[in-house]
Amino acid sequence: MIEKRRHPRVRATIPIDWGLTPQCLKHDRITSFSIGGCFIQTREAARPLTLVYIRFFLSPEGERIIRGEVRYHLDKVGLGVEFVNLTEGDKQNFQALVDYYRNAPTK
Repeated sequence: MIEKRRHPRVRATIPIDWGLTPQCLKHDRITSFSIGGCFIQTREAARPLTLVYIRFFLSPEGERIIRGEVRYHLDKVGLGVEFVNLTEGDKQNFQALVDYYRNAPTK
């Protein structure tokens, strides 16, 4: 299989709130991410191109609701989501988070 991602991903377990509205009423976890997107481990289904919202705590300023678009769905496993319209600050914060998990000691 040819890798289509533009940004390297890191594995992590990050509890998040997300949903189809900015209220982010669903509670699941991210299991991998990059500055371009993430994989949400969830039993929820969503069709490709569905807009989703994910609540992140990316910076000292507090939470940010990031918009994403579902790229693929694995039944009863999760959703591959591409982030859309990230600010430069969001990209920098995500890159810092990627670097943290890339360099974190493994157990």
